[in-house]
Amino acid sequence: MHIDIWSDIACPWSYLGVRHLRQALSDFPRKDEVSVRVHAYLLQPELDHALEESEPDFLARTKGMSREEVDQALESVSALARQDGIELDWDAAIVAPTSNAHRLVGLAREIDIENDTTTGPDTLELRVHEALQRARFQYGMDVSHPESLINIAQDFGIDGSRVLSALESQETAGEVFSDFQIGVQIGIGAVPVFIFDQALMMEGTQPKIAFENALVTAWNHSNPDDPVEGPVAKND
Repeated sequence: MHIDIWSDIACPWSYLGVRHLRQALSDFPRKDEVSVRVHAYLLQPELDHALEESEPDFLARTKGMSREEVDQALESVSALARQDGIELDWDAAIVAPTSNAHRLVGLAREIDIENDTTTGPDTLELRVHEALQRARFQYGMDVSHPESLINIAQDFGIDGSRVLSALESQETAGEVFSDFQIGVQIGIGAVPVFIFDQALMMEGTQPKIAFENALVTAWNHSNPDDPVEGPVAKND
């Protein structure tokens, strides 16, 4: 089974949503037969440099919302994150373009292919994706800066020279923009979006149980002669 995800590193809902999918996949009996591909989505495609203003101020300016409305919205996602033991630091978060971060995710996927580690919840691609969001939302790192990306990559044993090559490559830049364009063409306007075997779509941050049900439903739809049991079957 294959799962496509459209996500942006700058989206806290994507941070939590992909995290919950990974948790559900960890308990899925056929996890080693499930591949997950993270596709780049750019919430601010016109942004080309890191900004001085805070995330709340940026959102208020660009979304046409009052600061009070922004604070309420951010508190909503912060409360959800706390349920996972995550403290989001909005004052430290740096508003910056995410295309370089998506290139690092692409490099991690390339290494997974090289190492034949393309299935399950703990691929390098998924771990690097989560680490980038953790760096942005919890540690206040500029995920557009090469030095930040090299530091994150080295935590996973990825050589800095490969990171720089990916950041300089027109091919990887094209892959990021192509992912974004495909997302727009299929009607994605907000992330995260999860598509299971090109048949079942889920949008937004969902709890772990929702992903557990989705995994069982999608697997049994694609493999009617080899079904698995899970929350869906137990609730019937």
